[in-house]
Amino acid sequence: MRRDFRRLRRAAAAAGGADAAAALAAGAGALAARLSRPPRRIAGYVAAGGEIDVLPLLISLGAATGAGLCLPVVTAPDTPLGFRAWQPDAPLVAGAFGILMPDETAAPCVPDLLLMPLVAVDRAGRRLGQGGGFYDRTLAAAEAGGRMPVTIGVCFAVQLADDVPAGPLDRPLDLILTERGLLVPVRCA
Repeated sequence: MRRDFRRLRRAAAAAGGADAAAALAAGAGALAARLSRPPRRIAGYVAAGGEIDVLPLLISLGAATGAGLCLPVVTAPDTPLGFRAWQPDAPLVAGAFGILMPDETAAPCVPDLLLMPLVAVDRAGRRLGQGGGFYDRTLAAAEAGGRMPVTIGVCFAVQLADDVPAGPLDRPLDLILTERGLLVPVRCA
């Protein structure tokens, strides 16, 4: 499933990645209005491997809400992500797995809204990630610490799947955002 959806994701990025990123950013105000409370800190990510570029959205959403911006940092294998403050003009350095992140001089931050990358997602909000478990561990640690952020999976519309397998520790996303708009996951009782 990961292989097939990674292929779809790369094709979507090649065919219209810049337009999709612009569409996400254009919808920042509507997304901000949909939130039950304004976030204080929003974490995005630097796109890799055909992921949809959320940096324009992150910047627009920060402007619309007044929230500070953060990017994830991989500190070690098999650990939760850390987050560091980020400004659009701040330099990024290559970290673990070649992922770009703020350098060590950037202040640590704890986001209360996460824009999360994914490989596939279904309409119940079940997210298939890259397979490293970083976001799963991050959400488990946040929940254990009583600071569960709002989770928004961001992807191309072609990454919507009929059904994504989920384990007992997987947490469904609060919202799903594609270049075509916002989806509220349907929870099955």
